[in-house]
Amino acid sequence: MHAPPHRPPAPLSPIVTYWEGPVSWLERLSAASIAAAGHELRIYTHTVSDLRGQGLPGSVHDVREILGPNPMADLYRARRSYAFYTDYVRLALLRNGRGIWSDLDFVFRQPLRTDTEGGDYVFGWLNPNRINNAILHAPAQSELLARYWDAITRVPIRTPWATGHIRVKRSLEILAGRRFPIQPERLAIGPRALTYFIRRLGLTQHARAKPAFYPLDDDEAHLLTQPDDAQARARITAETVAVHAWRGKLWSIGQSAPPAPASWLGQRRRELGV
Repeated sequence: MHAPPHRPPAPLSPIVTYWEGPVSWLERLSAASIAAAGHELRIYTHTVSDLRGQGLPGSVHDVREILGPNPMADLYRARRSYAFYTDYVRLALLRNGRGIWSDLDFVFRQPLRTDTEGGDYVFGWLNPNRINNAILHAPAQSELLARYWDAITRVPIRTPWATGHIRVKRSLEILAGRRFPIQPERLAIGPRALTYFIRRLGLTQHARAKPAFYPLDDDEAHLLTQPDDAQARARITAETVAVHAWRGKLWSIGQSAPPAPASWLGQRRRELGV
């Protein structure tokens, strides 16, 4: 009996992301880890020349090539709600087949491959009730992306994924003739909406276990910066492809400075020359 022929692994997909504003040590570490894992990195932004001058690995592109005028996205950008604006950029990139999305605060430990036998989906559980969107991929023509995109770009926007209170409030706004919500940040168009559509379409079996991308919760992010890395290492397993470092949480608790060299993040900086 002859052994089946060895098939080389498929080429790695590009990693795509969006960034706007100053570049810190964490974005540099994330970008370096993505490149070290063997991925091409493509960063989308409104400030192309400025970001190109930062010397990050990969290429820099104008996000307006992907996301043209869009009433809901433009509303969030006008309000400087960049996290919500990014939800539109993320889906626009996926719908255009540009690559696998990753937030620029992940530290990659190994290459990230799509599950081709499972339909090229990539997403992971944040907790038993929520699938996060900080790493995300779905086929460009998938029903998931089509329904999710349609729901968050439609004007007036409706929110079947939101809490009962928010749904009722939005319905009353629409009855009053308000095409745009009074408090758009409360619409939960990110992980809550993504989880809603994944469940509705019966795709939860594609979700990777929590250790794959989110071995630490946001309230544990400080463990990544502590001089003793034992607690961080205890949470990161062989199953962990990339570690979400929770930039927003670190900055909110005053840990925006480069971490201690002996910390988990400090060691990764040294290894990658950041």
